[in-house]
Amino acid sequence: MAQINIRIDDETKRQAEELFGQMGLTMTSAIMMFIKQSVNDNAIPFRVSAKNAAYHEKLMQAKRDWENGRKNYHYHDLIDVEGDNAKPRTKSRRAANRRRRVAA
Repeated sequence: MAQINIRIDDETKRQAEELFGQMGLTMTSAIMMFIKQSVNDNAIPFRVSAKNAAYHEKLMQAKRDWENGRKNYHYHDLIDVEGDNAKPRTKSRRAANRRRRVAA
């Protein structure tokens, strides 16, 4: 059996665990349901859209960079969404987040 590791902020994880717990699910079972449904439907089981055209262009540029060997972003950094403004995470934002976690 394969193992998957993901990065997620602490508050979102806490909220997800609370929500899934109310449904009688664990985080693992909920993620497995998502993956199995995606495979069964051959699609993500909810609508995905790029609300912000500037972000969409940055995402496409990062994809081109990745494909051309210029790995400026990690794939998980490109899906960091804060409110309605989706932004790719930069190294400086990651470092700031680490400093906040260490200080807490």
